Order: sequence, then structure tokens, then C-alpha cells
Amino acid sequence: MNRRLLHVLGCVGVALVSMISLTGCVDDDGIWWDNPPYGWDDSFQDRRLTGYWKLVQANSDEVYDNETNYFYFNGNGSGYYYYLDNGYEERERLRYYCQDSNIGASNYQINIQYEYSSPLTTSYWFTHGNNTLWMQWQTGGGRVQTYVYDRVNGVDW
Repeated sequence: MNRRLLHVLGCVGVALVSMISLTGCVDDDGIWWDNPPYGWDDSFQDRRLTGYWKLVQANSDEVYDNETNYFYFNGNGSGYYYYLDNGYEERERLRYYCQDSNIGASNYQINIQYEYSSPLTTSYWFTHGNNTLWMQWQTGGGRVQTYVYDRVNGVDW
């Protein structure tokens, strides 16, 4: 009888651990990942952003392949940010929304919420037939940052 009771208790324990583990797999995209945050009622999706973008210039300096990062915008407010971290290829999800803007270097701004990194709001504009994307923002210390991305077919890694 003790052996049978131990077997039943073991099965119950495995079932409980499985239930707890499975509830930990629930996708916590939640409210933010479905809709723009509060105050972004005037947002829109700029279809010109759709696709892959590779960083080629940062503050007038050329960016080499071992230093670059990429954006992928799907055209509907979701995408990915690809970057190298100590030589390791990393990817994190992002959400983005565009807005009209009267500050900065253009008439548009993009609000990017990264899965793990700090959010970014930046002015943006296009050149070269919408195949070059310029992003410009000011840091908390007042320094102007200008990054240039070229449209590419995908991520190199």
C-alpha cells in the first residue's frame, strides 16, 4: 500500500510542477503589445518603414559590420531589433508607432519600445527614394545623435 501511495503522490507532484511550469509560458505581451500606450492616440503606421534596415553611419562615422545593428519593421507596429553584444548576435522584439512632429529635424517622429532596452523617440526622414532612413534625437545630456540606416534584404547573420 505504501508503494502505491508513493506512486500516486509522485504523479500528483509531477502534475503540479507541470501545471506551474506551463502557466509560466503564458505570453505576457499584454496591453502594451496590442495597442499604443496612453497618449499615442494620434499615432499611425508609416509603410515606408516596412522592411529591414542596417545601420551604416552613426554621428557622421562609418559603422562597420562588426559594430552594426538592424531594425525590422513589419508595417503594422511590430518588429525586431538585431544587435551584437560582445560578439553574440542578439534579437529583441519591438513595437513602434509614428506621429506627426513639429520638433526635431523632420515632420515625423517614431516611438520605439524595445522588449529589453529603454524606449526611444526620434525624428526620422528618408532620402534616396525611401531607401535611406535617418533618425535623429537628443540625449538627456543635450547631445544630438544622428544615425543613418540603409534598406537591406535581411540581417547578415
